Amino acid sequence: MTGDTETEPFPTWFSASSFTHRIAVDILQNGPISRVSLARRFGLTQGAVSRITSDLAHWGVIETAGLLPTSKEEQTEDPRTNQDKTEGDFSETGAARTRLRAGRPQQALVIRHDAKTFIGVNLHGATAMAVAVDLACQPVGMPHQKEIQHRGPGQVTEVLTGLVRDCMAEIRQAGLPEPSGLGISLGGRAAGNRVVTYAPFLQWSEHVDLAAAMEKACGLPCLVFNDLDALALYEGWFGAGIGLDRFVLITIGSGVGYSLAEHGMPVSSSDEGYGLIGHQLVDPDGPTCYLGHRGCAQCLTTGSLVEQYSRKIGRAATVEQFVHDLDQDLPQANTLLNLTGFRLGVLIASVANVAVPEKILIGGETSYLMKRCGESIRKGIDSYRHSQMAEVPLQIIDNDWNRWAQAPAARAIASYLMAPDEADGPQTRYV
Repeated sequence: MTGDTETEPFPTWFSASSFTHRIAVDILQNGPISRVSLARRFGLTQGAVSRITSDLAHWGVIETAGLLPTSKEEQTEDPRTNQDKTEGDFSETGAARTRLRAGRPQQALVIRHDAKTFIGVNLHGATAMAVAVDLACQPVGMPHQKEIQHRGPGQVTEVLTGLVRDCMAEIRQAGLPEPSGLGISLGGRAAGNRVVTYAPFLQWSEHVDLAAAMEKACGLPCLVFNDLDALALYEGWFGAGIGLDRFVLITIGSGVGYSLAEHGMPVSSSDEGYGLIGHQLVDPDGPTCYLGHRGCAQCLTTGSLVEQYSRKIGRAATVEQFVHDLDQDLPQANTLLNLTGFRLGVLIASVANVAVPEKILIGGETSYLMKRCGESIRKGIDSYRHSQMAEVPLQIIDNDWNRWAQAPAARAIASYLMAPDEADGPQTRYV
């Protein structure tokens, strides 16, 4: 198949107002939570929230889980303005006309995490990993992994189908509902979350409608995502990015990746998935990359680190030897690590200056090494930030390949739970 295609419909759990979908997501991310807290967070009357949560409970989306501890204050509707508002007419007026009185225990609302299941599959180089999850993106059973011997579309589809069937069997064994959807992630770009148009690790020369192939083979609705954007959504919904209005995820390992997320959703554009941040200048005296750029962010990749260290010690090295020499506190290894940390800091500063995130997350295969050179990273950041600017909050997240497999399942969950016009996240437009 050639060319981009329109996004195919992916099933949603229910059809309701945007507030209803948003409140369901909020309960998923922040539950157990009270109706009072939801009313305050969304600027709605408690009556409106009660009707919304009653609908969600009727549809089997949420349930009550006992009582929350008594709070000091309880927000209640002012009886002078206790007017019934129909769904779809939710102004902040009613919520603003409230009073505070002594609180009483509130019912705790939680998502029914066992009501739905999903399957996530991540393609990383020649390895595919799949995992079944519940609605809270918690694994059901163990992850399943298989090497891809032949990278043709048909052979890849066959391997993925086998992994999906293993996950489906595990779901049935656990007595949980059949999967509601399948999410697949890979390094590259998938037009319309279906057609793979760029996948350097798979070396496909033509566009491949991987979603259609998997739907035919497995009988499940399928979406295909860029792996970094999928991981960014996972962190925004279930991980280190919960509650942040804007954060950035940078990964270093076999490549260099970047994703900007707003309100838990990765910002999408027509140019995503090509790994362009990997060629951002970080050191004018750095090594030359495979495209001829001197000192670009490719010097942060695992392959470049190994090449640089081999030159330093005068013989062929491996990443394992580099880590071993760091453990032995060898000067050559420490020098390269601190230089790499400084270069990463320069990249972080460039991103922070432009995207202005609340936090930057650092992940990827070699991110754990950056925990050893925090001072060098800060020096790199400070070199390209004004002295009066706030410090950039950083968090290095552990690189767990299971999480990379959970991530596309998280994106499928988002598409299933959100209003259709919001499921693709904020859009970046170019004119």
